[in-house]
Amino acid sequence: MEAGMEFSIWLKNRLAGQTKENKAKIITLCWSIWRARNDLLWNGKRWKELRIVANAWEYLSQWRITQNRGMQAPLYPDFPGDGAVIWGKPHYNEGKISVDAAVFEEQGKSGIGLIARNHEGWLIAAKTRSFAEVMNPSLVETIAIKEALSWAKEWDSTTVTIESDCLAVVLMVRSSAPMRSRVGQVVEECRNLVRDVNNVKLYFVKLTCRPMSLLECHMCILCVS
Repeated sequence: MEAGMEFSIWLKNRLAGQTKENKAKIITLCWSIWRARNDLLWNGKRWKELRIVANAWEYLSQWRITQNRGMQAPLYPDFPGDGAVIWGKPHYNEGKISVDAAVFEEQGKSGIGLIARNHEGWLIAAKTRSFAEVMNPSLVETIAIKEALSWAKEWDSTTVTIESDCLAVVLMVRSSAPMRSRVGQVVEECRNLVRDVNNVKLYFVKLTCRPMSLLECHMCILCVS
């Protein structure tokens, strides 16, 4: 971009003659650069170049998935069983795993928490895992679902319901659209687990639907070495 050139003129020139695919990539990358600029200006946080690019491709992938589903907005899920606002017990002899993830920028950590309950609603197990890096929120949410799927695989014949409050990630796991990003790699691992585990169901739930014990588990993530 030449000095003194207005951004609108530069963007118009860059988009001229480009395919629809390349136009989407250019616009999304510009948006990600703008986000990084605002974070530096207002919060004093500097993004690495790889993060800027990764965020752009991840957002574009998520947008395409929601568009392919014909959704007006990601606040209105249309998959049967999605969108619960009150936590409910699983069916008899079934289990339920609630997952959550968090990013602690000041501590330079990310973490996940999982709570498993039986058909009576009793807590039967819990897991936390911490990572010594500040991850993209969608990435750590995807890792949480992957951990839950791996956990469910160990339960043999028991049917397990997995609930997450991150609709974007749930949609990515359900979709078959290719994703070329770090998040996409974990999403593909989740898809493989879903195919391998016949006794698992994945649902999106509203934030208020999570059991309170998960919040306690969520706060313990920082203590995990």
